[in-house]
Amino acid sequence: MDKVKATWKIHEKLWFFALLIFSGGFYGGYTYSLRGQVFANAQTANLVIMMLSLGKGKWGRALYSLAPFTAYMVGVILSEYIGQKHKNLKKRDFEEKILLFESLVCFLVGLMPASWPDQLCQLSLSFICAMQFNIFRKAEGIPMATTFCTNHIRQMGSHLTQALFFKNEESARLAKRHGLMILAFASGVLAAVLLSKVFGLYCIFGMTILHLFLWAKLHLDNKSYEERAKKLKEERESRSQ
Repeated sequence: MDKVKATWKIHEKLWFFALLIFSGGFYGGYTYSLRGQVFANAQTANLVIMMLSLGKGKWGRALYSLAPFTAYMVGVILSEYIGQKHKNLKKRDFEEKILLFESLVCFLVGLMPASWPDQLCQLSLSFICAMQFNIFRKAEGIPMATTFCTNHIRQMGSHLTQALFFKNEESARLAKRHGLMILAFASGVLAAVLLSKVFGLYCIFGMTILHLFLWAKLHLDNKSYEERAKKLKEERESRSQ
């Protein structure tokens, strides 16, 4: 197992995904606490709020909840389109650009004054949440969501059953990993609420710093990978001569 772990690229490692889902929780806590009581990260809740509003005849509130839902859908479509349309673009380069884009959006959101419509912040964060969710899909070979934890709860419960009642060691390992993701998500929400009391709307700048850190780690890892690949290619060519 240790040998397998050593093969994972940095953006596939569990700690990398834990920080990504931390940001997903932070986005939800931020928009719900400070920007209109909608969830930028989890559209199921927004859909429920929208349908409840429709049922009560609150058309304005229904349309209000529709905005982040639509932005999320557009984010998924755009990231999928770019990935398919520009197949010559290396996946690791695309991931770097997504992280830089997220850090930029968070910085711009932090500059938005409280007098601006909350929808601008909601749409922006929902859009980047969708792109993050669609691009970063697996941690150490395990399918992982990075903006919500519903599936992690199901997976943890399923693997705990196998581990506790059927003594499955692999399921115990997987249950711990999904548990870590749930904890990271919850920590992100809590951090958003607590930091908002101190820094207000500016607390989103923390996500700018976080994504710049992830970008730097990924960039250095990609650069190292390319250097190793180039060196390996040169060694093979020298042997063939």
